[in-house]
Amino acid sequence: MDENLDNIREEIDGIDSELLGLLNRRMELAIEVGRIKASGGLPLFHPEREQIISRRLSKLNQGPLSEESLRSIYREIFAASRLIQYRLQVAFPGPEWTPSHLASISLFGHSASYMPCGSLEEVFDSFLKGKAHLAVIPIETSLHGGAGHSLDLLYEREVRVISECYLEIAHYLCGNVRDPRDIKRVYGPPHAIEQCRRWLLENAGQAEHSECSSTARAALSAKEDPNGAAICNLYAAQRYGLRILAERIEDVPGNTARFLALGNCSNQPTGDDKTSLLFAVSDRPGSLLAALGALSSTNITRIESRPNKFFSWQYLFYADIEGHREDDNVRAALDSLAKNVTFYKILGSYPKSDPTRPFRIEKEKMRMGRDYSGGGHERG
Repeated sequence: MDENLDNIREEIDGIDSELLGLLNRRMELAIEVGRIKASGGLPLFHPEREQIISRRLSKLNQGPLSEESLRSIYREIFAASRLIQYRLQVAFPGPEWTPSHLASISLFGHSASYMPCGSLEEVFDSFLKGKAHLAVIPIETSLHGGAGHSLDLLYEREVRVISECYLEIAHYLCGNVRDPRDIKRVYGPPHAIEQCRRWLLENAGQAEHSECSSTARAALSAKEDPNGAAICNLYAAQRYGLRILAERIEDVPGNTARFLALGNCSNQPTGDDKTSLLFAVSDRPGSLLAALGALSSTNITRIESRPNKFFSWQYLFYADIEGHREDDNVRAALDSLAKNVTFYKILGSYPKSDPTRPFRIEKEKMRMGRDYSGGGHERG
């Protein structure tokens, strides 16, 4: 038995040595790619290239490696390849360990440098002023719809959408107490408290609710309060050394948030893309119908109206359509749309993500180096 185990371990060691050599060869090629891009004045970051690689490997994968594990491994390989060329700076609405931060990590890996910003305006400004290579913003959730402030800024600022991701919103109750019945205060942002209201009433009904600006702020408050607990995610719990008191306390499971990444590059078609745009129509009968008719040759996956802050009682329409702006049917639809609206703006064409397969924090537990049963020992 021991001899068989030793043989298996010896074979694993040999495979690890081969993997190390192959990874370093990949990094050497990444360095050469960076040199070619720099000498030709080409953009250093192309999300569609990473998406094409991920899709190709997903089709080749026959297991037992899971799809989630494959994505996690290559997310970090991509991040290491970028890091060896340059350190990617990503701005997001902070603080750290909020959903926007986790969405950024899901897109660009742990090796990037992340810049938490105090407001969405600061996120846009950091990107537009060159302080960050990229920016990540929330755009909608499956429970509450569009993020109005993000839509306003996409209209006002000259930015380009280069990729998207979906993040499952999972709430955990975390604190220093050992029994939820000992909790006197529950900290959390208003939307998180509302999403967990039924669970809190049934399991911590004696506790008062204290609103915070984010789940990360809630975790920090709970750390400093011996009788407090926070509604937060696993990363925030780890960061502030909190015990997991209850898992998945949201009343309605499956809430998913969508985020957009902003950059300077233009993606090439991948064959599975999405195009986002804004448009406005004149105040006359049939104008919206004409605009939608112009897009009828495409699949409109989302459309939402938003008041135009600069013109009273006028509305902007945000739409997502399947396909790339260079696809023949999309190009024809956009040309037709331009003739039937008073304003339109293409926000970007980018690889499409699957909302039914969002980034899940639970899948990252094994990467976080902490036992959440309360013991706090390091994993071997």
